[in-house]
Amino acid sequence: MIKKDGHTHTRFSHHGSNEPLDDYIERAISLGFTEYVVTEHAPLPMTFLNHFTGPREAHDGSAMLATELAAYQKEVKRVQIKYADHIQIKSGFELDYLADYETELRQFIITQADWLDELVISVHFLPTQDGLVAPIDFDPDTLAKYFPEIKNLPQVVFENYFKMLQKSVRFAATLPHDFVIRIGHITLIRKYQKYFNLPKFDDDNQLRIDDLLRQIKDNHFQLDFNTAGLSKPYNGETYPTLDIVRKASHLGMTFVYGSDAHKVSDVGQFYDAAVSDI
Repeated sequence: MIKKDGHTHTRFSHHGSNEPLDDYIERAISLGFTEYVVTEHAPLPMTFLNHFTGPREAHDGSAMLATELAAYQKEVKRVQIKYADHIQIKSGFELDYLADYETELRQFIITQADWLDELVISVHFLPTQDGLVAPIDFDPDTLAKYFPEIKNLPQVVFENYFKMLQKSVRFAATLPHDFVIRIGHITLIRKYQKYFNLPKFDDDNQLRIDDLLRQIKDNHFQLDFNTAGLSKPYNGETYPTLDIVRKASHLGMTFVYGSDAHKVSDVGQFYDAAVSDI
């Protein structure tokens, strides 16, 4: 039986641990994993960085630098060879979907296609009502500053998030098909749900979720079943939430467990609980 962690990070994240990749791999081996996908945050488009008007500290440490790309590839290839007799290591990225930068994102993936095994596509940034672009998962204060409606009109923020996810799936459908595509942590917008006392998704957003799931399934993409939220003090749930997991299971969708590890001790976190809910 394949025991797989499909969403993991490295020291190149700049917002996690500096522990060596070998330590992540050896922990995965010790926990009985047979597949491990390294999905470091891909470099953000330079045009986005040059025009970004949100809090710089929120993106300065959110992805690897373009200048680190060769070192990242070399590191992944090194552990693939070193641990080949113990675990299958696959190369990948977590790609931030940015609606206004599809051309740059697509070109980047095309240039990496011959190296990529798996790609996780996620939404971490949304446009604000003031025409800025800001992160949704940096911290609660940043979310409230750039999306004040999260306090009084949270369903509006949820709606904008799910619409962006739907755009990300349509974008993913335009990419080469030489690698696996997985849609990442589709309820990340609830990361601070306890802090803001967020309600459940309303009926309209439930319909958007249903449409999103059908889009993912129709394109033969996978769903990231991400356990990182279980360890977050203001969240306490998986991404996606279990009601969405049940819907996706009913549709026969493919889930892949993801620890979203940013430090060695995160590898394999809540795996048993996650697979028991699929």
